[in-house]
Amino acid sequence: MRKDYKTSDLRNVCIAGSNSTGKTSLSEAILYQTDVITRLGSVPEGNTVCDYNKDEIERSISINLAVVCLEYRDKKINLIDMPGYSDFIGEVMSGIRVVEGAVFVISADTGIDAMAEDVWENLSRQKKPTLIFINKLDKENIDFENILAGIESKLGIKTTLVTYPARTGAEIDSYVDLIKMKKITVSTSTKDKTVEESPVEKNTNIDRYRDKLIDSIASVDDTLTEKYLEGREINENELVKGLKTGFSEMKLLPVMCGAGTRSVGITSLLDFIAEYFPPPVLMSQQNNKSAGLVFKTVNEPGMGQMNFVRVFSGQLNSGMDMYNVTRQVRERTGQLCFLQGKKRIETQSIIAGDMGAMIKLKETKTNDIVAEGKMDTQELKDFQPVNFPKTVLDMAVYSKSKSEEDKVGNALAAIVLEDQTIKFNYNPDTKEMIVSGMGNLQLEVMLSRIKSRYGVDIELRQARIPYKETVRGTAEVQGKYKRQSGGRGQYGDCWLRIEAQERGKGYEFVDKIFGGAIPKNYVPSVEKGVVGAMAEGVIAGYPLTDIRVTVFDGSYHEVDSSDMAFKIAAAMALRKGVTSAKPCVIEPIMNVEVAVPEEYLGSIMGDLNSRRGRVLGMDKVGKKNLVKAQVPAGEISNYAIDLRSITRGYGKFSVSFSHYEELPQNIAQTLIEKHQKSGQE
Repeated sequence: MRKDYKTSDLRNVCIAGSNSTGKTSLSEAILYQTDVITRLGSVPEGNTVCDYNKDEIERSISINLAVVCLEYRDKKINLIDMPGYSDFIGEVMSGIRVVEGAVFVISADTGIDAMAEDVWENLSRQKKPTLIFINKLDKENIDFENILAGIESKLGIKTTLVTYPARTGAEIDSYVDLIKMKKITVSTSTKDKTVEESPVEKNTNIDRYRDKLIDSIASVDDTLTEKYLEGREINENELVKGLKTGFSEMKLLPVMCGAGTRSVGITSLLDFIAEYFPPPVLMSQQNNKSAGLVFKTVNEPGMGQMNFVRVFSGQLNSGMDMYNVTRQVRERTGQLCFLQGKKRIETQSIIAGDMGAMIKLKETKTNDIVAEGKMDTQELKDFQPVNFPKTVLDMAVYSKSKSEEDKVGNALAAIVLEDQTIKFNYNPDTKEMIVSGMGNLQLEVMLSRIKSRYGVDIELRQARIPYKETVRGTAEVQGKYKRQSGGRGQYGDCWLRIEAQERGKGYEFVDKIFGGAIPKNYVPSVEKGVVGAMAEGVIAGYPLTDIRVTVFDGSYHEVDSSDMAFKIAAAMALRKGVTSAKPCVIEPIMNVEVAVPEEYLGSIMGDLNSRRGRVLGMDKVGKKNLVKAQVPAGEISNYAIDLRSITRGYGKFSVSFSHYEELPQNIAQTLIEKHQKSGQE
């Protein structure tokens, strides 16, 4: 690979789209066409450049983003092949953040689905010039015009067709370049990369799309508009210039077509990337300070940590002292390399606008900014981090072997480095390790990686609901602990008043001892006993909350009283008092917002009602309806999976804690009986 590329010679492009649209096969065809590889790999055979991880090969899907670089027409092109499953949306958002343009791949046999809409929204939100590539035209019974109309209708866009398929189906081998007005024929032999150009035969559809192309390009350029309205001919150079301007300013949405597995349309796609895609956008600063954003971290045993970095200014050099602006630590860059899937191409430097990898940095992680020195507020504005989505599925993590419990946390920490949409934490209320993610498939992959890499066999279970106990009334009770077994005995005696507090106010302890009924040095032990008993629960084994406990009387023995005796006495009193103060179980209520298209609104409303939910209102957000509701946490444990099933992936939701409410008696009674039964065993 040449060493003398300038920033203006670089093109950073992501290959985006839904699953099974042929993104990886398209990337493979591009690498083959540019002589990066000598043999076309296949996703089913597990030998493509971009899907190289074991779990990707086993499942025949992309799970991680993959970076490859190639040379074409004196340009260096960095391609990022991205996953198409919604569970791995974090990888998609990382890839989109560091490129200047996108190839949005749509399969001719499936069209637009929910994930495609999500990807399109991300590309639009981040203002990335996008080319649509309609792939898999080698499938039978393809109605190209219907597909194009469906894309425009579903996404609410107007497209500009740049290449038109001369034929579709198994015999596809050619298409028409509507700018050059040439028929492009591709050799059907996988060993022959030659492309032939020939004159276009008279065709009504071709003429119609050519006229639409000219009309679209003329509409974004005042000079061309005037020329077009006057009926003067617009030549090829003027079309190219107008299309380039319209594309970079996102006023035109070009569409190309082909079949990645047959290398049809690849040459024209490469020509478009080299000619029309914009060069890298750099950081606006005067001192040209070297700075970059880490957009992915890979951490595999035996290989060390590798950080994918996009350089936004200056130049990263091997052995350079760098400052991690995010973590405020200094690190020295070691080995630098360009990436070809899993293959590394060593380099001494990565220039502004380019991307590569830094090997074995200790502190640097995904979303970190690395620079030559500290950065001011203005400089940091150019470094918007990847805005990863919030997790939607919580599961409890258990080791299958008790001897491996200590390893679980370390394994999860290592995995989280690679996927920023996986989180884990310990829930003290339920005493469980909770792992959160975007969906079942993502968490299944996580389990597989932990087992294969770290030898830890873990399983996921439904996370416990953090129910709590409280009281609705008031009670005054005595707790007296007295033991005598030869020698010094044990004596503690206290009177407690148990009262209900306002919901959400928590626990309050009040000392109302007068006249020395209980010495001051024993009152803290009384509170410890109360707190300990509250943590264990009384009626159903859940922690107590929203109560005021007042110690107002008691007695002590000069010799036999002790901290332990008063602690036990207080716990006894607390349990007795709660039982007499109208105890109940309360459940967490969550604020839930569900965004769904109109056609699924009725199903969602009915589903929320079936979950004991209360619909609070609805708003219109874009094309979707936003339903606001409050739902018990116990009813939405698997809502991410259920919502995806109900809406075919088009529904999205967010959830946050609201408050606690009393659990219905029939459900509470089941929990109480279960607790009592476990206490008898």
